[in-house]
Amino acid sequence: MKRASILIVDNNPIFRRATTSFLQNNHSDEVVIVGTATESKEALSQAKVLQPQVVLVELCMPGLGGVDFIPRLRMIVPETRIIALTLLDVNGYRHSALAAGADDFLSKTRLDTDLLPAIRRLVPPGAHFDESQGNYVQMTQ
Repeated sequence: MKRASILIVDNNPIFRRATTSFLQNNHSDEVVIVGTATESKEALSQAKVLQPQVVLVELCMPGLGGVDFIPRLRMIVPETRIIALTLLDVNGYRHSALAAGADDFLSKTRLDTDLLPAIRRLVPPGAHFDESQGNYVQMTQ
């Protein structure tokens, strides 16, 4: 089975390491971390080169924050699915992230239970990107 490729964008090195470790140690059969970035400019460069299927984006980064970063990311890699992350799980952040173009919004406090199901919803195992539908679809046998 093809694994979903993930780019993690967060200015907190502890969170980046913990998320990478969690996914690699518990879900390496379904996901592969292709890169991590500490800020938006670095993330845009990496996304362009790596073409990840999913980008995990912290909303509250210094400089160009997640809400302003998401539309720029969407322009560079339109097929990439974006999951906005924050410790502040409030409707205002959720609405802003989704309005900016995020495909999903998760609280960092619930990543252990919510992250993998969100990745599976956005990029089903074995799916490919169908440009005519603008989405990942299951491959037919």
